[in-house]
Amino acid sequence: MLESIRRAVLEVSSEQIRGASWSAETLARAVIDDFSGGRASCDNMDSISGLLISANPTMGSIDSLVWALKEACYSGRTLKDGAEAFLDYMKWSREEVVRHAVDLVKGQPISVITISYSSNVVDVLASLQNMVRKVYVLESLPGGEGRNAAAELRSRRLDVELIVDAAASSYVGRADMVLIGADNVTSDGCIYNKVGSKNLAILAGYFGKPVMAVFEPYKITEDSQCGGVKLVERTYQADPWGEVSYRVFDELTRDLVDAVLSVRGLTDNTPAQISSLRRSFEEWVMSRIEGKQR
Repeated sequence: MLESIRRAVLEVSSEQIRGASWSAETLARAVIDDFSGGRASCDNMDSISGLLISANPTMGSIDSLVWALKEACYSGRTLKDGAEAFLDYMKWSREEVVRHAVDLVKGQPISVITISYSSNVVDVLASLQNMVRKVYVLESLPGGEGRNAAAELRSRRLDVELIVDAAASSYVGRADMVLIGADNVTSDGCIYNKVGSKNLAILAGYFGKPVMAVFEPYKITEDSQCGGVKLVERTYQADPWGEVSYRVFDELTRDLVDAVLSVRGLTDNTPAQISSLRRSFEEWVMSRIEGKQR
């Protein structure tokens, strides 16, 4: 029962490099596979919802996938309809975010510092290639996701420097902006991203550098509030000490983020703007579920 979903949940829950977009896509495809195999339907939506959320309760993308599946069921459609509509939106919104990347540069070459591995950040910077002088990437320990991001950016022919996390204060002043992704965005404008993001944002404030968050609207959780998101915890071995526990994600309050880049371009992160972006996601997905063309 729900073989593909259970496998995908295990894969997502143990993943330490790829983030919210990959997680939601992996789970959506597993739902389609179980539906096609006759193992999943709207009749067991409650069980499916619980399983999907358990994969990573912090990620807004998974919460939004569950919303799309439920709406499909409420509308008399199938789980497959909901999952496919969500995947279609993922593709469309990713392209829209990249299309608006030019809003960041305003005709002037920029240097950027970032943390972790956000596919949005990588795609946006790659699309601006000739307008990006330098990218500084924090290693992003203990997971080390930044190493992967730096390697990917280098493969796309950007001038990249990988720096140790503890040296962030020596590099923020050299950059024109801090650019981060988002694994969850609350309705009142809090950004949840890789641990270390908050320190980076605080340093940016000290040096007078703007902090920009890049994300698609399906990472916004409609009913969540700042401080109310369950944060996933992990452990690692720190010899000779032993086991160390840490929260995977930081919470960045609205005052730590200057603007957001999403499907409508660069805008502020007021609750009104965040809610409007979320509504645009819901309307797009519902239109697709109901069979209308976008």
